Amino acid sequence: MSIYDVFSGGRPFNKEEWAAQKQEQRKAAYELIDNTCSEMMADGVAFQQYLDVQGHFDRYSVNNAILVSAQMPEATQLKDYGSWKQSRAYVDKDAQKVTILEPGKEYEREDGSKAVGYNAKIVYDISQTSAKDRLQPQEQKTMRELVSAMIDASPVSFVPVDDLELPAFYDSSQQTIFIKTGLNEEQLFVSMAKEVSAAVFDFKHKESRDASDFKSFCVAYMVSSRYGVDT
Repeated sequence: MSIYDVFSGGRPFNKEEWAAQKQEQRKAAYELIDNTCSEMMADGVAFQQYLDVQGHFDRYSVNNAILVSAQMPEATQLKDYGSWKQSRAYVDKDAQKVTILEPGKEYEREDGSKAVGYNAKIVYDISQTSAKDRLQPQEQKTMRELVSAMIDASPVSFVPVDDLELPAFYDSSQQTIFIKTGLNEEQLFVSMAKEVSAAVFDFKHKESRDASDFKSFCVAYMVSSRYGVDT
C-alpha cells in the first residue's frame, strides 16, 4: 500500500471518469442556460432577476450571470473551494453548489480558426461558508458621487433645460444629453444612466436609438440595481 493512498481514500484517479463528469456538467450548464433564456423571454420577473444578478456580478459573462440567476440569484460573492480555503474560509458540508463556466484551452477548428472551449466550474456563495459572519456591508455611494461618476463615464456633455418633455434625452445630432431640471435624485440618476447608455451605443457601435433603446433601458436598470437606486 502506498502512502499516497491517504490523499484519495485508496481510490485511484480515473482520468476518463473525471473527463466524462466534467463533460456532463458542461452539458447541463448549457442546457440550463437555454432553459433559463426561454423562461426569461416568457416571464418578466425572471428577466428582472437576471438583470439584478448581472448588475451585481458586472464582471461576469452573460452566460454566467444567467447560470447564477437560475441557481442562486441571492448570491453576493462566489468562489471555488480552493479560493475560499485560501481566504481562510471553509465551505459548509451541505453547501449549495453553483455551476458556472470558465475558459479552457484554445483549440483549432476544422476550418483553421482559433476558438476557446469552456469548462464547468463549481463555486460557492459566501453564505455557504464559514466566512458568512465576516461579510461586511457594502459602502453606499452618495447620489452626488453616482451622478458625478455618470458624468465622467459619458462620451458627451450634459445640458440642463427647463422645458424638456422627457426626464432626459440624448440628441445624437448635437452629441448632447439634455436633462430636465427639477428631477429628484433618483429620477436624475436613472434617466442619466439610460441616456449615457444610448450615447455609448451610438458612439461605439453606431447604433440608432431605436436599435439600442431596450438595451439602454436594461443597462440603466442594472446600474441602478447595483447601487440600490429605485427605478
